[in-house]
Parts: sequence; C-alpha cells; structure tokens
Amino acid sequence: MGARFTVHGRTEAECQQALDDLCRLMPVSVTMLPTDMLGGRWIARVTRKEAPDHEVRGFAVR
Repeated sequence: MGARFTVHGRTEAECQQALDDLCRLMPVSVTMLPTDMLGGRWIARVTRKEAPDHEVRGFAVR
C-alpha cells in the first residue's frame, strides 16, 4: 500500500488549492475530493501512485 496524504483548509477553495498543489508536485491519485463532512474544516485525501525514488531532494536515501 502506498503513502497516503491529507490536505486541510479553512475553506473549500483553500483545500482545493492545497490539493491541486500536491497533485502537481507528486504522483498521487485523489481518493477523496474536498469535503467538510467532518464539520468546520475542509479536507481532501490522496494516495501516492508509485513507490518513492531512492533520491529525496538530491540526497541519496540510505
């Protein structure tokens, strides 16, 4: 199973922007679109599509 990430926002637009940024920067699939069903705050979820590279920000993972 791949890594899962959750983005949060005070508004739907803020949450959607964070989701868009994450999707642009990482190979992820959206598993839950922005929702406020938990009350008060907006959340969205994604799952990583593939295993991470062995390099992170230019440094080898050991």
